[in-house]
Parts: sequence; structure tokens; C-alpha cells
Amino acid sequence: MRTRRNPAPVVLALIATITAAASWLCFRSIETPPWDRNDLSRTAVKSAIEKPLASSSAEFTPFTFITYNVKNWLISNQAPEKTAEAKAAIIELLASGNPDVIGLCEIGSENDVKEIQAMLKADGVDLPHLYHTGGEDLVRHLAILSRFPILSTERPDLRLQGLGQSMQRGILDATLDIGGRPVRFIGLHLKSKRTVPDFDQAKIRMAEAQHARRHIDGILAADPAAALVAYGDFNDTTRSLSTRAINGTYRTPGYLSHVHVRDSRGETWTHHYAVEDAYTRIDFVTISAGLRRHVKKDKSRIIDDPDWEIASDHRPVLVRFE
Repeated sequence: MRTRRNPAPVVLALIATITAAASWLCFRSIETPPWDRNDLSRTAVKSAIEKPLASSSAEFTPFTFITYNVKNWLISNQAPEKTAEAKAAIIELLASGNPDVIGLCEIGSENDVKEIQAMLKADGVDLPHLYHTGGEDLVRHLAILSRFPILSTERPDLRLQGLGQSMQRGILDATLDIGGRPVRFIGLHLKSKRTVPDFDQAKIRMAEAQHARRHIDGILAADPAAALVAYGDFNDTTRSLSTRAINGTYRTPGYLSHVHVRDSRGETWTHHYAVEDAYTRIDFVTISAGLRRHVKKDKSRIIDDPDWEIASDHRPVLVRFE
């Protein structure tokens, strides 16, 4: 007579296995945000992030980038004239970082940019190439100064969809030749939180952010491996809807990552709003997937050298790429 085997141990083992698997899946669902069905696979995203930059040069040329809102270096009836002391403080702050590329916000005419360029050169920082652009605001503009040649520039359509308005400060779009490698810089200065009677400032800022993101999406659709830096005064904080709109969809190849920097005391704010005595981080450097591995965090920082408050209500953000 054959002895029947007791199925209980097998059943219990099977139940234990299923329970363990369910627990693991539950843990994973908590640990990892859910993915949309249209998202690329984790392998595809990882591949896109680790893919080396397309380049005609085998070497990566190191460079230092600074973004800075220089607070009304311009001529305007709405703002007092920039003092010689404030201008000298700005030049000292910028020169202390020994930058190769500078993205300027709230700069006036091209002559104002050339004034900064000449003062920096006198202080030992020679950035011979410049590009100056803007939007509907005829006073405040964007500009970029560079040690490297400017390969090309583009002036995007600035009309905001469905609002009958255009971006006030525009979008700066310039591609630099950095050691034989094209690196594209997208400069932004979004609508401030200052209340105006004509429209909702938050709505306009969000529309500007979405418009800028569509422009960035177009660039990355044409060249998914593009080395791209989107930077400037976003006029809102890290988790705000407008800032997140610029970043794009998380965990996709087109997502732009913030470069997280601190000052010498470990603080992260970049703007002091004196009216409310508020300190916030509203100035950002964000980068495409191909540039992430080139960021040197230990050499990147918020510049908080003496006299920063004389220079501007913002502090410069410096990022080193190697």
C-alpha cells in the first residue's frame, strides 16, 4: 500500500511564498512612485541617463557656469539707478567664481551687458562672447556671457497659449561650442509674485513655465542626447507647479534635474525678499540627463561672499561641470 503524502507542508510553503511576494510588492509600491503606462521602462530611462554625450571630441572640457539675477542693472523710471558700489560688488562676486559662462537675469540693454563684460575683463575674467535677448518687457532682459564661442541662437515664439499675452522677459536660447561639444543654454526669468491688477501673476507664471517646457521638449525630441542647461530666476520654489512644469515628467529621459547647491553655511536660499523678510530658493540650474554625471557637487555652490546684499537681492548659483 502506497502511503499518502501529507500536502500540508507544501500548501503552507506555497502560502508563505505568496505572502512574501505580496509583501515585497506592497513595499515596492510604497517605496517607488507608480509609473504611468506611457512611461518608458526603467531600463530605457537608465540607459538614457548613462548614455554618454554625443561629441566630436573624446574629452569633456570642464567649465564653470553661474546664473545670477543682478537686480536692475538697467535704466528705468521704476527702479533707482544701479550704484557704482553695487556694480563693483556684483563684479567681485562673479569674478570670485572664475566662471566660463554666465547667465544674467534682469539686465538692461546690450550696452549694460558690455559694461559687465568690460568690468569682468578688467578683473581678470575674459568672456568675449555675448548674446542679449528679451520679450515684451523693453527694459529687463536676459543675457549670456561666455569664454566659448556661440554656435547658434534661437528666438522662440513668446506668445502664451490662450491668454493673448507674451512672455515679458522671453526665453534665451543659445548653443555654445564647449571644447568641440555643443551645450545648449536656456535662460528664463519668469513672472514675479508681485501682484498686478491686470492679471493673475501665478497663472501667467505657470503659462510661461509650460511654454518654456514645450520649447525644451521640442529640443529634446529632435536630439534626445542634447546637453542642455535650463537656468535662471524661476520666481517660485522647488515644489511649485511652475517650477515642476519646467522640470518635466519625473523619471523620463527628458526630465531636467535640479543641481542642489548650498552656501558656506549649508543654507540653500537664493533670494531675500526684504518686504516680508523672507528667504527662499527661486534661482535654479537644471540639467538634462546627459549632463548629470558631469556635475561636480563638491565644487558647486551658492556664492555668499561678503557684500552679496549690496550687489543684489539674489545670490549667484555656481555649478561646476567636469
